[in-house]
Amino acid sequence: MAQNIMLVMAKALAKGRFNPRALNGLERFMLAQITIPDRVPTFLAATNVEPSLIDKKYGYKLLSQSTEANLELFAKVKERFPFDVVSVPTWLGLMLTGVAEVGVKFEIDDERVPYACEHPIHGIEDVKKIKPYTEPAGYFKMTLDINREAQRRFPDTMVTFSNDGPWDLAMLLRGDKQLPMDFRLYKDYTEAKDPQRREKIKKRGDPDLWPAIMELTTQISTQIFTLAKQYGINMLGAAVVDQFATKPVLSTDDFINYVLPYSHRVWKALEGKVGMGYFVPSPQELEALLSHPVLGKSLEMSGFTNYIFPTTPDGVTLPEYDEPMLALTKKRNRTYNYMVHAKFIRDATGQQLEDVVKRICRMATQTQTRLMISVGAIAPGTDLQKIDALLNCVHTYGRYSK
Repeated sequence: MAQNIMLVMAKALAKGRFNPRALNGLERFMLAQITIPDRVPTFLAATNVEPSLIDKKYGYKLLSQSTEANLELFAKVKERFPFDVVSVPTWLGLMLTGVAEVGVKFEIDDERVPYACEHPIHGIEDVKKIKPYTEPAGYFKMTLDINREAQRRFPDTMVTFSNDGPWDLAMLLRGDKQLPMDFRLYKDYTEAKDPQRREKIKKRGDPDLWPAIMELTTQISTQIFTLAKQYGINMLGAAVVDQFATKPVLSTDDFINYVLPYSHRVWKALEGKVGMGYFVPSPQELEALLSHPVLGKSLEMSGFTNYIFPTTPDGVTLPEYDEPMLALTKKRNRTYNYMVHAKFIRDATGQQLEDVVKRICRMATQTQTRLMISVGAIAPGTDLQKIDALLNCVHTYGRYSK
């Protein structure tokens, strides 16, 4: 972000105290991280807005070829949707992680976000062939160009740099079907006490493959963030994300015992100046994990979200989680990032959408609990007037009285 963050926060605190109506979106967002603002702030992840909803000119083939096209589309999304903060200015899919530069093949179709279709690691000999890149190139360089220019060009928002951690990178290099099987074999082998059982496990595959992949991706993840900083990216709010190392792919115990040590190595190599993105499926589990000496610190920063909480068939976070999550948020003096999911926005009636936003906003304002309403994606087929209606609901029901 181009603006000095301390200056933004100082202005937000002053306005919040003496003239809250004068807060701009970024100031409201920043203020909500430490105290009660004038109203609930709103957040949109631009990268998950389907380009054709905004302008059919911006197909994924063009977006995968042009830095400027990404920046133009980001500006259009910001103009069309007056969220307090609009972030993530790239439409490259997971090519932004840099794995295309080490062998992952991506399918690029005009109407579908680029997706991995071929993975380079089939055995341990393939791991040895892959070396972490020493300078930005290809789609990874394009990602850095987009982020650096977006931070410069749009000082009124908060463009943070997030990228994959060791597990998520390993999923891309090995494949989302194979890697969990590799992990299970490795776990069974290391936990087996009987030598004969160990030999039987080895007949099913190579127990050395999973840790070898994770060693490689730990190096790559560290290098991603090191190069981003060297490239001039503002690292405020940067996060190493392993979102596919959560349930149902991995149990919490398996993540803590086997994956977290690798993620923690990345964090330490970067001198603790990035967050670790990990998500939990309930407020009860969040509260239990906050006491963990390593993971707890990460969850204090980014774990207060319903991102992977169970939902109703309509796509709404189970309402019985609202009260305990808000109570935990208030108890820990944090901000609850409540995501309204894309499926629900697309399929709900206007009244259903209003009922959900009204419920969660009123619960937060009545209890004086800090809340942020986020839209993580706008799906194909969504009536964009519903996004306008959602924002109007927040403006109506999300006002705090002091």
